Amino acid sequence: MYKDEIKSIIGENCHGYDPKYELSMMSAGGYLSPSCDNCSNFVKGTCKKNLFDNMKNMININ
Repeated sequence: MYKDEIKSIIGENCHGYDPKYELSMMSAGGYLSPSCDNCSNFVKGTCKKNLFDNMKNMININ
């Protein structure tokens, strides 16, 4: 599984997901899907709530 796919799966299922943009997650190109990259808690490749690694490990196990 690719890194971007994992970030999307985590973003869609994370209870700590907080979108960076309040405007209905809309952009000029369309809908921004939930992803760690679009989460305000994901800064410089690290989850400030320490949720990313646990969720990634669960995904990789399954």
